[in-house]
Amino acid sequence: MEYAIVEQQGQGAYWHDPSPYVARLPELLPALPPGARTFASHPEHYDFSAPHCVKDLKPRSLPPTTDSAGRYEIRFTWPGCRDDVLTIRYSSVRSVEIAGDDGGPIELSDFNTVRLDEVLPHEAGCSHELRLTTSTVRIICGDLTAEWAPTAGA
Repeated sequence: MEYAIVEQQGQGAYWHDPSPYVARLPELLPALPPGARTFASHPEHYDFSAPHCVKDLKPRSLPPTTDSAGRYEIRFTWPGCRDDVLTIRYSSVRSVEIAGDDGGPIELSDFNTVRLDEVLPHEAGCSHELRLTTSTVRIICGDLTAEWAPTAGA
């Protein structure tokens, strides 16, 4: 990630600091497409105690590529929960990169959760990078929409 900081401090312990990204966000927002702008600027996005914070969400699946119309979707849940709480839909996708820290396959488990994410302007529209515990997902797309389940955090 370019601004947000995720540093491993020890086995299973991380230091998370979204403040460098949050500080730059006001100048980045005008260059983001509408859906990405709404998602990145939500007041609870980086509030670790808020119900609409992405930290600690678990991806339910990470499809290896887009569909035939250039769309991509990731559904998230809380660890130990079966219900989707957040769905992010990407449109006009140019690339999807999914990389495990060790170069091996990505394990989707209650351990491999979102540490932080970052949405940045890109010539295609925007980039969305999600730093997970043991992997990174980076999507270049025209725009994205994020939909929280009505009961998320309730």
